[in-house]
Amino acid sequence: GGAKSIAALSALLADEKLGDYARSGLESMADPGAGAALRRALATLSGRQLAGAINSLGVRRDAAAVAELRKLALASNPDSAPAAVTALGLIGNADAAQALQAVLENGPAELRLPAAHASIVAAEQLAKGGNAAAARKLLETSTKAVPSGPSAEAARRAVASLPKR
Repeated sequence: GGAKSIAALSALLADEKLGDYARSGLESMADPGAGAALRRALATLSGRQLAGAINSLGVRRDAAAVAELRKLALASNPDSAPAAVTALGLIGNADAAQALQAVLENGPAELRLPAAHASIVAAEQLAKGGNAAAARKLLETSTKAVPSGPSAEAARRAVASLPKR
């Protein structure tokens, strides 16, 4: 599908049986209108369909979704918050890193471990993009929020592997 199919697929996102197929179609489209359709759907979906749309935005690495994903991550909704944290990690830009830091520092306790996992993924994207300083800051915040265990240890190893500058 191309741009002509975006409206038809968007109309199916809330459908219990066809929503996953519609979301998958939008997720795989290069057209920016598909990302816009998924972002608009965040306000109308709930439950599994909402989590799926959030996931698709993460897979698309949709930077325009970061502000809304940050709100969803901090809202403590069990349907959307974990998915929003994961999506922020997949997007992995500087704004997503700031959103993850907010979750690590001020978010619900039950999201700190998923946010630490997402931070490792985001830090990798940041480092690949030449933003080692933001990656380091995010990982250091992660180790403070989850002071012991495999996630914190992985974050510490990732910090050690980053360039010093």
